[in-house]
Amino acid sequence: MVNEKVCLDTDVLIDHLRGSEETVCRIMELEASGAILSTTAINAFELYYGAEKTERREENRGAVERLLDRLVLYDFTKRAAGVAGEILARLEAEGRPIDFRDAFIGATAVVNDIAIFTRNISHFEVIVGLKLYEPD
Repeated sequence: MVNEKVCLDTDVLIDHLRGSEETVCRIMELEASGAILSTTAINAFELYYGAEKTERREENRGAVERLLDRLVLYDFTKRAAGVAGEILARLEAEGRPIDFRDAFIGATAVVNDIAIFTRNISHFEVIVGLKLYEPD
């Protein structure tokens, strides 16, 4: 696990922010094993967006900032945009479209060779070449 790159998806990050014992423990185990924890700019957007919709906007935005400061943040690049376009076009042609944000996140993970840690397996398992982190 040392130096394995793991991208935390929005659902996992939200669980962590809410103090889910199982998620907090899993992330601590990953950190202890030497994994490089990361997320994408798209996931960061989703967290900020969620924080902005709450009554405790400032407090939640601060929590998002502190969490993101602990992670490697991968940008959505031109290369990732091209891969995301391929992913969405293929899945739409197959009659299995996914949300464009999931395509952006998946493409970013593919081009950076990062495994995604998510509870939303069905959102990502259709992306060819994407590694999913599956806890033991």
